[in-house]
Amino acid sequence: MFDYNEQIQAYETDCVNLPQAVKDKLRGHREANRNRLKRNRPENIRLNDDHFIPQGSMAINTTVQEKDNAYDIDDGVWFHKDDLKKKDGTAYTARETQEMVRDAVKDPNFNKQPEIHNNCVRVFYAEGHHVDIPCYRKLDADTDAERQELAGASGFTGSDPTEINRWFEERVEALNKQRDGGGSQLRVMIRLMKRFARSRGEDWDMPNGLKLTMLVEECAPSYYERDDEAFYWLLSKLKTRLASSLEVENRAQTKTPRDKLTKSANDENMVELRTRVGEALDKLLVLHHPNCTKPQAREAWDWVFQSDDFFEAYDKDSAKAHALFSKAALVNAGLASTNGSGVIVSTLVGAGVPNLAHKFYGDDSDKQG
Repeated sequence: MFDYNEQIQAYETDCVNLPQAVKDKLRGHREANRNRLKRNRPENIRLNDDHFIPQGSMAINTTVQEKDNAYDIDDGVWFHKDDLKKKDGTAYTARETQEMVRDAVKDPNFNKQPEIHNNCVRVFYAEGHHVDIPCYRKLDADTDAERQELAGASGFTGSDPTEINRWFEERVEALNKQRDGGGSQLRVMIRLMKRFARSRGEDWDMPNGLKLTMLVEECAPSYYERDDEAFYWLLSKLKTRLASSLEVENRAQTKTPRDKLTKSANDENMVELRTRVGEALDKLLVLHHPNCTKPQAREAWDWVFQSDDFFEAYDKDSAKAHALFSKAALVNAGLASTNGSGVIVSTLVGAGVPNLAHKFYGDDSDKQG
């Protein structure tokens, strides 16, 4: 198979994985919500830092860059059931628990105030992202019978908010024991699969990140050190998997049968995923031709990820491509500025003026401010 690993790894680093500065900004917003909730909650409700539960892709480090900043940060919170009582002693309903959290995280500076969304309270940010706060009550705390229930539209239902995090970290640890870096590669495969699934925006109807995470964990090979090979064979195994079944289970669960994440045996977004994976493999077939050239490999991988010409720029001048494309996410998140020399820099590492529009793609990128 034609070796395009250096380019795939560079693309994942510069254009897919979330830069640390953006992670820090998002976690700062999460922390601000925690502080508001601790400060504004009813006095009788116990709450400290141990009551918060990071969840979702941010918690397991599989978040990918979004051009419209549509990041979804999940940060659950749990309360002692005995604390969730009104002044007359009656217990909070699930809705009242959510309303208490919603009211506590309100801020007059928000353009749009927090809202209740089925199983969470959602806090909106003008940049495009939001923080979801699932609300739990804990029963029989610190006993063998301890359990948690999620507040939702149907009332309180049993739920384990740390189940997926524990399962994923155990899988990463197990893969790292099999091969040095195997667990880290699993994260890379998930991020690349998410990028592929979102590469055409709304033109493709694709499964959400949780379903993709479960499928990648199930299908990703662990014996290829090169990421380009690992992703190709992930697609190949995924095609076979989807040909036999389009249903996806919650693989983090130990119970039998596991809960289904798909709604039916033939969800439209799963059908589309199967179709697009097949198309990607057809495009990548050229990589196995003995006379495959770098331009042919580049064209194939660019079709898969729609890289906005990253691969072409990297093959021309890798250092220049890295310098330009690695700043795109910072500009998009409002974390870049222009220094006195007209160079784009992170606002966290150098003084500058607020960044104006910059062009990151094409041959004329070096002529932009």
